[in-house]
Amino acid sequence: MFDPFYMMLGPSDPRMVKYPLMSSVMPTVFFSTIFLLFVKVIGPAWMKNREPYNLRHFMVVYNIFLVGLSGWITSNYMRYGWLTTYSWRCEPIDVSNNPAALKAVQVCWVFYISKLVEYLDTIIFVLRKKYSQINFLHVFHHSTVPVTAWLGVSYGPGGYNTFLPMLNSFVHVWMYLYYGLSAVGPEVQKYLWWKKYLTSLQLVQFTLAILYFVYLFLFAPKSCNVSPFLIWLTLGQAIVYFGLFSHFYLKSYKQPSRISKYKSAKPLQKKEQ
Repeated sequence: MFDPFYMMLGPSDPRMVKYPLMSSVMPTVFFSTIFLLFVKVIGPAWMKNREPYNLRHFMVVYNIFLVGLSGWITSNYMRYGWLTTYSWRCEPIDVSNNPAALKAVQVCWVFYISKLVEYLDTIIFVLRKKYSQINFLHVFHHSTVPVTAWLGVSYGPGGYNTFLPMLNSFVHVWMYLYYGLSAVGPEVQKYLWWKKYLTSLQLVQFTLAILYFVYLFLFAPKSCNVSPFLIWLTLGQAIVYFGLFSHFYLKSYKQPSRISKYKSAKPLQKKEQ
């Protein structure tokens, strides 16, 4: 199968290739293309003369499932690395077959799969005809992250390259908890005063990633053997998303004309990942 990244970067980590969907980036590119076609063209056309689906119960189960999945990813990144054996100065990517390294590979693959599952965030919007919630940030985020996640875990499943996935999974625990509780209904929504802090948490996540990977680029010891490709992949993502989420935050919560709109919106909008 044609794979442009294989031509540019060479073979990915052989331990990761053994997992489903990891032999080439092209299936993931295909999935994201189908996702874009569905949410922008096929889905709206199919729903045009249909009533919105009532997916409240499914949304509760779906979001709570992602709370558990994100929590599992976060706890394993911490248990097998960041709170035990990893050096915060710079942890090399262990390419051996020792149990801890193989566990990191497994967790990285699950992290990648979680990004495919999250396509459902937008598909649910389409089936509920909540088209106003399918904005540029949302679509761009959900269509590109599976591809960048594939690249990250394929070429760096472990060590310093798990820093952003760990942060992202931690943020998603709270984000999907919020949306799961919100889907229960108005009797719970009135207690969920902390929506805007989810975006703040996203911004903290990207800020920490930018600072850490700039540090690695400038000061990482040679023994850590950091990959320029992985450094720039993470930095590029973090900078782009910091800008997009900052714009969303200012537009949603700092402009007076928008504040009342977002407070009165029902059901609560879901624009962050």
